[in-house]
Amino acid sequence: MRSAVGISGLILAAVALVGCTAMEPKACTAIGSVPGVGVTIDKAAATGVDGLRLEVCWKGDPCRDAEVELQPGTDTVDQGCDGDDPDSTCSASAVPNGTLVGFAQIEGLPSGPIDVTAIVIKGTKPQPESKATVMAAVTHPNGPDCPAGANQAKITIDADGIR
Repeated sequence: MRSAVGISGLILAAVALVGCTAMEPKACTAIGSVPGVGVTIDKAAATGVDGLRLEVCWKGDPCRDAEVELQPGTDTVDQGCDGDDPDSTCSASAVPNGTLVGFAQIEGLPSGPIDVTAIVIKGTKPQPESKATVMAAVTHPNGPDCPAGANQAKITIDADGIR
């Protein structure tokens, strides 16, 4: 009988502990997200690119066109820490990687399949169109336990087109 009381007491204590931690509210900030398509033009395809236009379409709505402002892509390189203490200062630097990156804001972008057509501009000459169907999905800028943000998709353009 004594061990049954001891086990019951342990179970009750565990339930109480779990109940207390489950009651703590999750901190969600006011940060949001913008609907649209993130673009990376890989290193091999980025040479000579001066611009990018996207046409984004989905069932039931008119297509939307967007000029994508491209910026040099970077990789983050660890510069190390000044010690092993948890309060030590650590640093990193951004190093150009030869890619181009950008984001096309597309209002009303739904989650699910979307059709993307990319027109890469080299000099003043548009290159042949590249088309693909990609999946847009809801974002969670504060993590999965906080309210959802806008829908976004991501594409990479290489020498063979969109992937």
